[in-house]
Amino acid sequence: MLNAIRKLGSYVIKSEGQDEEDILIQKSKLADTKKVICIVFELKDGTVNYDGVHSEEYDSEKSRKYLYRTFSHGLYDVTPTTRVLSPDKVKKRTLLWFKENSEKYDDWLIQSLKEEVDSKNEEIFAEISKEYDALDKEDKRGLIFTIKIKEEGDERYLGDYEIFRRIFKEESLRKFFAKHRVESKGVAMCYLCGEEKDVFGFASPFSFYTLDKIGFAPDFIREDSWKRLPICAECAISLVAGKEFLDSYLLKDFYGFRFYVIPEFTFGDIYEDVIEDIKDANKRKYAESLLYIEDDILGLMKEKGNLLNLIFMFIKPKQKDFFDIVRYVEDVPPSWIKRLYEVLKEVKSLSLFKEDILKKILGEKKVGGLDSDLTIGGLVRSFFPGPDYDKFFIDVVGSILAQRTIDKGLLIGAFAREIQDRHINEKAWEEKVLCLKSFMLLLFLTKLRLIR
Repeated sequence: MLNAIRKLGSYVIKSEGQDEEDILIQKSKLADTKKVICIVFELKDGTVNYDGVHSEEYDSEKSRKYLYRTFSHGLYDVTPTTRVLSPDKVKKRTLLWFKENSEKYDDWLIQSLKEEVDSKNEEIFAEISKEYDALDKEDKRGLIFTIKIKEEGDERYLGDYEIFRRIFKEESLRKFFAKHRVESKGVAMCYLCGEEKDVFGFASPFSFYTLDKIGFAPDFIREDSWKRLPICAECAISLVAGKEFLDSYLLKDFYGFRFYVIPEFTFGDIYEDVIEDIKDANKRKYAESLLYIEDDILGLMKEKGNLLNLIFMFIKPKQKDFFDIVRYVEDVPPSWIKRLYEVLKEVKSLSLFKEDILKKILGEKKVGGLDSDLTIGGLVRSFFPGPDYDKFFIDVVGSILAQRTIDKGLLIGAFAREIQDRHINEKAWEEKVLCLKSFMLLLFLTKLRLIR
């Protein structure tokens, strides 16, 4: 999986002509941002003075100007550009950022800004609160806060100053080897490219193991974690670019979970039209699918054959950017995904699930078929509701994708449990719907020969 992400990232870097700043900026985290609150300072005759606060429209083309990236510790972000959780939290983050970085970076601009922020913090953050309260509720979603500096009438952003670009780059790259108050790096063969070079211990974008407790480290030495998964700087940068592409285009919500679908190109070469189709498909609403890419991507497969396999990684979000990987399915051919939707469509077209029969079962008010937009995930979720049956739900979905058989007893037990619950609680309409859905799911899996 990591190698597939690395290759995807390398392609994105080359095709878009990205440099390290472009790669490290987390554009996907600002996708829902509408407004930016700016603290403006005026730089004149070598002195920095607070000039006021204003809000402006967010411009995605200015991502290099904002220099936004989060830190895993969550105390503040890589630069003073931060997501506005609340004015009070912005104040804490900003003051702490300048305290920490003024000690680490001996630069007159950083020192001058720190002194002005410290001396006028009550005035500055009172005006931020006022500006924040004046915004509409919708504009507050994903709102970001940043700093601008006015010089000779022109307002400049953090990305216009070399010192902030330097801090952004150095602190972003430190995450590859600095964590848990230790530094983990050495010289070895990179796990991904196979070359002997400097490697880092925390470069994977996904945490397959944790070192927050010393007992999980190799020989109880966290500094030696690079021996477990050694990744060089070049591959680490490609992984960052690959994950950013996944976060932007191939990460979706899924009934209380989220899932990545990762393309792994069979013959090594990444096809530009496939990547462009993924981008285009993401802009359009998808209808009856577990995967939102199947219409466009599988259309290409008909012309070019199985150029890629798909990797599915289901995750359960936790606090901040952390999550648990709950199910991993690899080597899923697009032809199998196509087969799933053909069979589901075939089952839904049976007379039992058509309007005239449903009216006899559910009543004359019933219009249309049985949940004509019902997805595979939605059908399975009906019998494994969260959170009590989350594990069973994701296991069944994973087995369908992996073409592995599912125990018939498990299914019948789930059907009976949910139908009995509606019967006991006198929910007759829901009881009948679940009976119909149980037939649909059983027929679907039987036609796929996935019943054990």
